[in-house]
Amino acid sequence: MKHSAAIKTFFASALALAVVLTTVPPVGAVAGIFGTVQATGQAWVASDASDWSVLARTRPLVAGDRLKTGSDGYLLADLGNQGVVGLYGGAEITANDSGSGPVIDILKGKVAFHLAPTSAMTLKAEQAGITADKAAVDGYVEIDDEGQAVVVVEEGSLTVQIAGLTHEVERGERLELSAGAEPVRLAGAEAGAAASSGTTVAGISSAGLTALGVVAVGVGVAAAAGGDNVASE
Repeated sequence: MKHSAAIKTFFASALALAVVLTTVPPVGAVAGIFGTVQATGQAWVASDASDWSVLARTRPLVAGDRLKTGSDGYLLADLGNQGVVGLYGGAEITANDSGSGPVIDILKGKVAFHLAPTSAMTLKAEQAGITADKAAVDGYVEIDDEGQAVVVVEEGSLTVQIAGLTHEVERGERLELSAGAEPVRLAGAEAGAAASSGTTVAGISSAGLTALGVVAVGVGVAAAAGGDNVASE
């Protein structure tokens, strides 16, 4: 029974992510566009040239975009061979292209990620710079209401730069993004529950999913059902 449930969860997650990634337009087709975005629930977009507006369920990711989700929103940004970023409810990021690779600045909330082995993407949070360590990596960054930020690695390993110091953060480790902090290994049960927290997303248990898998299920199930974004001001 446990094996059956695990298999069902895996395929539900895979299907959700596949639906998301096959219903968005190609990355890099237009200058200034370096990804695609899909959202469900409350989600908004702004830029230096425009105020906040309701995010269409599917749109290009353009350099300079600022994205945020409401309490019930999920947002998935596919950056092609660079990786994928997923916003939980109450999260906010800015997305830019440095010329050498995408830069995702995490401003608040919980943001999951998958970085490809050769990804040039940099995640920034509270003055820390986070990059892949020559291998694919999955994890998430979370900034609480008091501005305290942490990164958790679920698969692979990361390189984190803080105040001129370099930290290697490996699978099952957590690092507070502040000067002088060192990686801390999560206990078995804590590591397993770090991403999912025992929640249910779109009727599917999040147990066993990565943080990005949870977002993919939230967005992908809505896409499969043909649901529109229901954001409101």
